[in-house]
Amino acid sequence: MASERKPAPQRIRCVINGEEIDVWEGYRLWDAALDADAKLWHVCGGLGHCTTCAVIPISGAENLTPPTKLERFSMAIWRLKPLALVRRRWKGKPVRLACQSYVRGPVEVIGLFGRKAKEAMQRAKGGRS
Repeated sequence: MASERKPAPQRIRCVINGEEIDVWEGYRLWDAALDADAKLWHVCGGLGHCTTCAVIPISGAENLTPPTKLERFSMAIWRLKPLALVRRRWKGKPVRLACQSYVRGPVEVIGLFGRKAKEAMQRAKGGRS
């Protein structure tokens, strides 16, 4: 009985708040952000409860795993949390939680919170003008 070999995992380029890092396919975006010192907020420690690791995919959104049940639930109740006023600015954008997203291909994301995220967003907007 011949066993079918799985293809070897590939290294994938991630850009998080302007910080580039190569990670293995299937790596959690939140862990990549920590490794790259991308300064994503993470109040709950990556459990999917606080939504402070929310990111907007700039490119490669299709290369993230589909939202988990926990992510969908957390995003649905996000309006009830203290950060809800900030959420209005991102209405209609494909916001994802980095702690619930796994990388399947090249991706660039920008966090919603923090100085580094704000600087990365300004650079992204400036590059598109």
